[in-house]
Amino acid sequence: MNVCVLYYDGFCEFEVVLNFAKFKGNIFSASLEDRIYISEEKQKYLPDKTIKELNPDNIDLLIIPGGNPTHLYKNEELKEFITELNEKNKFIAGICGGVELMASYGVLDNKRCTGDGEGIKIDEDNKEFFKNSTIVNDDVVRDKNCITSIGKAFIEFSIELGKLMNVYKNNKEIEDEYNWFKNIKIYKVVKNKDLN
Repeated sequence: MNVCVLYYDGFCEFEVVLNFAKFKGNIFSASLEDRIYISEEKQKYLPDKTIKELNPDNIDLLIIPGGNPTHLYKNEELKEFITELNEKNKFIAGICGGVELMASYGVLDNKRCTGDGEGIKIDEDNKEFFKNSTIVNDDVVRDKNCITSIGKAFIEFSIELGKLMNVYKNNKEIEDEYNWFKNIKIYKVVKNKDLN
């Protein structure tokens, strides 16, 4: 499997960092230029490849982080690349602002997706992007080859992508990972007869 994460100035790193741990040797980063990108958290990232170096046939999943990708809405090179992935029915996953970028390129036309609610606000500036989409009030939505998520559901987003790419052996592995990331502890209540 080949998983690619898109870097751009202002991308939100925490929304996609779990995917680097999950996909390990099968994941790489790409961007429009070969240079350092500054994340929303002000960290520096150097991509592995540029979009020009990529062959869409060799990508199984593209992950688009949230943040503020508004400067990319009219970028024809990126739009052509993502449109080609969509036409080839490759998996495209966006979280938070990444969903807006997908919608701005028409990738979410005639599909269900996350939208109005926490993380992605449909307003006058972006409502045109979603006019042909069905907004669903769920944390993570999968419709055909597209997966969308609100920003706060970054753990659920990562798990959904793991399921999509057959990373887990069974449901127990999924549950264990979710509980570990959420720090959910299962306590067994043992009644002590002497304390009754």
